[in-house]
Amino acid sequence: MTYNIQLGFRDGQDPWDAAQSGGSAAQLDSIARVLSRVKPDIICLQEVPRNRSNSATQDFTEQLAARLHMNYAFGAHAHNEPRGVQPPKGEWGNAILTRFTINSIENHENEYVSKWRRRSILAAEILVGSRPVRVYSLHFDPLPTAAATAATYFQERQNEAQLILGDFNMFEVPELPSTNYADVLNTFSPPFISIDRIYFSVGRFKPRSVDFIPHSVGVSDHPAVYCRLAWQ
Repeated sequence: MTYNIQLGFRDGQDPWDAAQSGGSAAQLDSIARVLSRVKPDIICLQEVPRNRSNSATQDFTEQLAARLHMNYAFGAHAHNEPRGVQPPKGEWGNAILTRFTINSIENHENEYVSKWRRRSILAAEILVGSRPVRVYSLHFDPLPTAAATAATYFQERQNEAQLILGDFNMFEVPELPSTNYADVLNTFSPPFISIDRIYFSVGRFKPRSVDFIPHSVGVSDHPAVYCRLAWQ
């Protein structure tokens, strides 16, 4: 599953407005309910807050993982605060939650314009039974080179089983070669239209289904997208 949670703010709220507050316990509960509806094994989140000044919950990933009884990893892009808050102490980034064991974590910088405008890709090796799977959670800016730079990074491990999930800010990613990666949203007819996408290693997995979680828009300003995969 992939879900952009808009820094823990509901749809219609502005997380960049210092006068507005998000990340409450009630909002954490709402996000947890959305995520638990399909009993996912692996969840990739984007726009995840940590220590932001207008978030009621400072350790957001930890609290959400505790509600779902999952292991977790968090990787920050950079400092992030509402407009006008100085000095910035909060951060935003990606997270991966899973009921499986996490063997290793890497936070890889993919885009850099300045210390305030940068994006990273969070990678985690997850042990699914006895099989390792490399899972990526990403959120492109996007710069024109974002997808190509990321594709080079992914293909360094193309011989491994990989799952690439996130907010691509793109409706298709031609930079990911179809010989190595398949887009779950395009494997069914008619294809699903979304900038929140899921890719998997060709020859490693077989898609069974894909859908949006009902009522996930409202809890955030993005839909939660999920699929079911089988080993191939």
